[in-house]
Amino acid sequence: MSQDCAAEEIADELLYETGQALLTGTFDRFSACFGLPHLIETADGRCLLRSVDDLRERFDDLREYFRRQQVTDIVRTVVEARFLDSDTIGSTHVSRMLTATGAPLRSPYPVYSVIRRQGHLDWRVMSSLYAILDCHEHNAVLASEPLPSERSR
Repeated sequence: MSQDCAAEEIADELLYETGQALLTGTFDRFSACFGLPHLIETADGRCLLRSVDDLRERFDDLREYFRRQQVTDIVRTVVEARFLDSDTIGSTHVSRMLTATGAPLRSPYPVYSVIRRQGHLDWRVMSSLYAILDCHEHNAVLASEPLPSERSR
């Protein structure tokens, strides 16, 4: 197996795990895929998640955003993944959010992530740059101060 194929498999597995965790509400599964501190950047801002509590807030805000938008599936496809060095992968994927009818919520958008090895087989996403140009609300959920939550209802 070539190094690029191995990098693609690692990136694809992390996308699968994080997507399933978001859809099922499994925070432990989600958090196992991210290293801290974790940097998120969008066209509208950036934020640094420093703790598990910060990551949990972002997870909960994303789940609430998906609920409000009636997202029932997240389809993400690795476009390219390469080893930048023996412990770091640069990966680009395209993300599409689908509603219950199978219709896309809006245009697909690319995401570039840096993935680092934390242990022998323990790879974690350390930063992500989202190119969402058509939805300020989604950008705000990802990379601004935590949004007011409806969790207290």
